[in-house]
Amino acid sequence: MLDEQKRWPVRHEADGVDADLQAVAVLAAQLCQMPMAAVSLMGERDQRFVGSVGFDGVSVDRGSSFCAEVVQRSAALLVPDTHADVRFADHPWVTGKPHIRAYAGVPILSADHVPVGTVCVLDTQPRTPSASQMAALESLAMVTRRLLQAQRAGIELVAVQQAQQAANSQFQTAFDHLTTGMTLVDDGGRFLRVNRAFADLLGYSVDDLVGRSFREFTDDTDIDTDVQAITELVAGLRRAALREKRYRHRDGSLISALVSSSLIQPDRDGPWQLLNSVESLTERRAAEARLLELHSAVDGIITIDGHGRVLAWNLGAQNLLGHSAADMLGQPLDRIIPAHARAAHNAGVARAASGQPTRLVGTTVEVPVVHAAGHELLTELSLSSWTQDGRPRFTAVLRDITAQRRTEVATALTRHAAVTANSTDVFADAAAAIVREVCTRLGWRAGHAWTADDSRAIWHVGEHLGAGGEPHPATSAPQPGPAGRCPLHVLAAQHAAPTREDLPFSSTVQVATAPRELQPMGPAVHACGIGAAVAVPVLAGGEVTGTLAFYLPHSSPAPDTEIITALEQVGMAVGRVVERQRTRAHLAWQASHDPLTDLASRRLLLERIGAAQRETATTAGTRYAVLLLNLDRFRTINDSLGYAVGDELLRQVADRLRTAVRTGDLVARLSADEFVILTRHLTDDPGGPADMFAAVAQRLLTRLAEPVQIAGHRLQLRASIGLCPISTAHAGGSHNPARLLRDADAALRHAKRRGKNQIQVFDAGMADRAEQRLGDETALAEAILGDQLRLHYQPIVDLPTGCVVGAEALVRWQRPGHGMVPPDRFIALAEDTGLIIGLGRWVLRRACHDAAAWPELVPAMANASISVNVSARQLVHPEFLADLDAALADSGLDARRLTLEITETALIGETEAVLEVLHAVRRRDVQLALDDFGTGYSSLSYVQQLPATILKIDKSFVDPINGPGDGIALSEVVIKLAAATGLRTVAEGVETREQAEALRLLGCQRGQGYTWSRPVPQDQLGQAVAGMTPAPVEGARI
Repeated sequence: MLDEQKRWPVRHEADGVDADLQAVAVLAAQLCQMPMAAVSLMGERDQRFVGSVGFDGVSVDRGSSFCAEVVQRSAALLVPDTHADVRFADHPWVTGKPHIRAYAGVPILSADHVPVGTVCVLDTQPRTPSASQMAALESLAMVTRRLLQAQRAGIELVAVQQAQQAANSQFQTAFDHLTTGMTLVDDGGRFLRVNRAFADLLGYSVDDLVGRSFREFTDDTDIDTDVQAITELVAGLRRAALREKRYRHRDGSLISALVSSSLIQPDRDGPWQLLNSVESLTERRAAEARLLELHSAVDGIITIDGHGRVLAWNLGAQNLLGHSAADMLGQPLDRIIPAHARAAHNAGVARAASGQPTRLVGTTVEVPVVHAAGHELLTELSLSSWTQDGRPRFTAVLRDITAQRRTEVATALTRHAAVTANSTDVFADAAAAIVREVCTRLGWRAGHAWTADDSRAIWHVGEHLGAGGEPHPATSAPQPGPAGRCPLHVLAAQHAAPTREDLPFSSTVQVATAPRELQPMGPAVHACGIGAAVAVPVLAGGEVTGTLAFYLPHSSPAPDTEIITALEQVGMAVGRVVERQRTRAHLAWQASHDPLTDLASRRLLLERIGAAQRETATTAGTRYAVLLLNLDRFRTINDSLGYAVGDELLRQVADRLRTAVRTGDLVARLSADEFVILTRHLTDDPGGPADMFAAVAQRLLTRLAEPVQIAGHRLQLRASIGLCPISTAHAGGSHNPARLLRDADAALRHAKRRGKNQIQVFDAGMADRAEQRLGDETALAEAILGDQLRLHYQPIVDLPTGCVVGAEALVRWQRPGHGMVPPDRFIALAEDTGLIIGLGRWVLRRACHDAAAWPELVPAMANASISVNVSARQLVHPEFLADLDAALADSGLDARRLTLEITETALIGETEAVLEVLHAVRRRDVQLALDDFGTGYSSLSYVQQLPATILKIDKSFVDPINGPGDGIALSEVVIKLAAATGLRTVAEGVETREQAEALRLLGCQRGQGYTWSRPVPQDQLGQAVAGMTPAPVEGARI
C-alpha cells in the first residue's frame, strides 16, 4: 500500500496552479490526438481534476476511477478498449457520459517517487497510443511534478516569512536569545540594537555595532537595494522585505545573508524603526547540499578506478544495494555483481580502463546486481568515463527497475496464460506451455501442474547448476536416464506430484520458505538450490481443481503482491481449460448415456453390439449374448405412485444391474422400463457359454427380486428376460444390431406370455413370428406399389389467432381383409426392412400434390404449410434430394410451404450424413421440424447442429397439462429452449381447450390435436376446416 501521508501535502499545496495544469491537459490531448485529457490529483477519498479538456468534471470517487489503478500500480496504464477489459467494462464513465472507450494514463511522481496523481488522455473510440505518445505523457507528468514542486517551494518561502513575523511579535523577550541575527535600525540607518548572533556573524561585539550606520557593514553593491526596500516599506508598498545581501566581515570578507525587514511605526507620521532578521546563507547552502544529496539517494551513484575498486559510494547506492560507503570504499565493485556475470563485468572494466571500446560507456543498459541481503535486482546503468591525474575513472548511475520489469513480466504472464488457455481445451498442453513460460520469465528453477482428475504432474525444469557446479539443461519432457542425474529431472520423469497431505488444495497462493515445508521435494532442495516454493490454485467454476507449483532458487526473492496477483490470474486461466475439458467429457458422457440412470444409451449399446458381432464373425463359437430385460408391472407402479417414484425406481434398478454384472459387461437402458445387458463369455468361465449366459440372467432376476423401499412404499420387483446369444449366424450381414435386439425382444415377449418373471432364450422355435413378419413385409411392399396407401391430414392451428396455418400428412394402410391400418402398425416394419424409402417417396409426392390443390379446394388453407414425416433412412438415401426436387416440381408447390418432420431418435448414428442432407434441404427453402423432441437421447449440443426451424412438442409432454400452471413443467422447458435457440414451437396431441390455453401462455405458437380436428382425408379437409371457428384461444388478442 502506498504511503498516503506522503501524497496529501503535495495535493493540498497544489491549490492555485490549475491554470498551468489546464495547459498541460490541453497539450496532452494535442500530442496524443485524443479528444479528452486531464491532470488529476489524488485525495484520501476523491480524485480532483485540476486541469481537463474535452469533458466536465471537478472530482470523482477515488475508488471507482481509472486513475486510481495508475496510482495503485505506480506505473502507466493502457486500456485500448474498455469494453473488452473486465475491470472497466461496467464503469459509469464507460456505460454513460463521457462514454470512454480508450484510456492511457501515467503517474505523477513526487520527488521521493510517491504517486500523487496522473496525466491521462481519453477517447470515445478504441485507441492505442504510440510509444512516442506514451513517452510524451511521461514527459508531461515530469513537467507537472516540477510545477507542483515549484509551488511547494513558494509555500516554504512564505512559511519562513510567517515564522519571522511571529518572532517579531515576541521581539522584546526573545531578541537577544535568538540564534538568528537580529537588528533594530532607526530612520537614520543607525543600529539601535543588535543581538549576539548578528554581532558574531560580522566578527564584532554588540557594543561595537550599536549606534553605527548599517551602510558601514554593507557591500557597496547592495546599498541601493537596501534603500529601495526601506523606501517601499515606509511608503507602505510592502509589509516586509526579504532579500539576499552581503555584509562586510571585520576581517574584510563578504558574508551572504538572507535579510527579512519589517517596519515598526506606532504613529502614522511619527518616526519609524526597521526590524531585521539576518540569517547566514552559509549554513543554508550546506543544508541545501545535504538536501540535494538526499534527493539523489533515489539513484545510486558509484565511482570506481581503472581496477574496478570503489572510490565513491553515495546514499542512493547504500539505499539501493544495502551496503554502506564504509563497507564498499576501496572494495572491488564485483562484490555486487552476480556470480554468473562477474567475469564479463571484470573484462569490460579492463577493456574500458585500457581505452578499448566498450558498449557500456555513454549508453544505458540493464545490469543485474546483488543486494546485500542476497537477492538479485535489475538496474538501469548509465556509465561515464573521465580521468583524474591521468588515471581513468568511471562513474555509474544505477536506478532500480526491478519493479518496472516485474510489472511487465506480470502483464506478459497473464497475457500468455489467457492466449494459451483460449487456444486449447487440453489441460496437459496448456499447463506445459504456461508452467514453462512462468519459470522462464521469472527465472524460477522448476514448476509442475496437476489436477484432482489426474495425479500425473506436467513438469518443466529450467536450466541450472547442481550442488557440485555441474550444469543441468532445461527440459519440459525429461526421459528416464542414468542414476545420479538432477533430482528435479528424476521427479519430472516420474511425473511426480505432491500428495494432498503434503500440499493440500488451497484457494489462495501459498509461499513456502521453511525447510520443513520444502521437505516433500527431498534431495532436490539441496542438490538444485531450491530456497522457496509457490503453490498457485487452479480454479474451475469457483472450485479448486488443481495446483501449479513452482520452485525458486535461493537467489530469487519471494514473489511480491503484483506477481502473486498475476499468478492467480494464470491459475484461473488454466482453470478455464480444466472447466472446458470437463464440460467436453461430460457432454461426451451425456451423448452416450441415459440421463436418468447413467447407464449406456441406445446409441452406445448399438455400437458395442456391432463390435461384438464383428468379432464373432471372425472367430469360432459364441462369446457374447444380449439380455433384454423388461420390468413387469412397471407401468402400473408408475401410473399409481407417480413419475417421481417411477424415476427413483429406475435409478435403483440401474444400480442393482450394475452390481450384478461382471466388469466388462455393458448395461444400457433401451426405453422406459427396458434394459439391455451385453455380456461376454470368458475362457476361464466354468461351463459353456450357454450356462454362463443363463447364470448371468438368473443373477439379474435374483438381484432385482429384493424388495425396494421408495418414499415409504415397499415395492416387489419382477422382470422378464429375453436372451439372444450372438452366434456366427447373428453376425451375418443381415443381422445388424437392431435385428439382434428384435430377436431378443421376440424371446422377451415369449417369456412374458409364459407368465413373466421368466428367462427365454431365442431359438428357431420362434419362426412362426418371423414368418408372420415376412408376410407383413410382403403385403406392405405390395401396398406401396398398389393403391392401398391413404393420406389423412390433421390441421395445425395458430394458438394466438385460432387460424389454420398448416396440416400434417399422416399415412394409413387400407389393407385388404384388415381394414384401415394405423401407421404404428407398419412404419417400424418399413423402417426395419428398408421399405420406408418407397413408402416415404409416395407420401412426399402425394402430400405435395394435395397441398398444391388447397387454394382451390380449401381456400382457407391457400397459404397453409404441409408437414411430412421423413425417416433418417430416407435422408441418407442417395436419391432423397432428387425425390424432393421431383415432388416439388411435379406438384408446383412453393417450397416454403413444405415442412419435413424428423425425429431426434431417428437421427442417432447418422449425424454427418444427415446433417449434410438437412442443410441441402434448407438451401431449397424447405422448412425442417424436429419431432418428438425430448423423448430420445440426443444432447442439446447435437440438436443445435441441426438446421431446424420448428420444434414439435411431443404429446407425452402435453398430456400432463390440466390448465395454465398445472402440469406445464416439461412443456415449459422445451418452449423456453426453443425460444432460446430461435425455433418456432408446435404442440402435438392437444386434446383440451385448457391445454391449448396453457401452451399459449407459455409462448407456444402453434398446436394440433383433437381439440380442433382429427386427421381427415383430403376430400374432408375443407369441411373440417370450415367446421373450426377461426377464433383465438381464450385470452388471446388478434
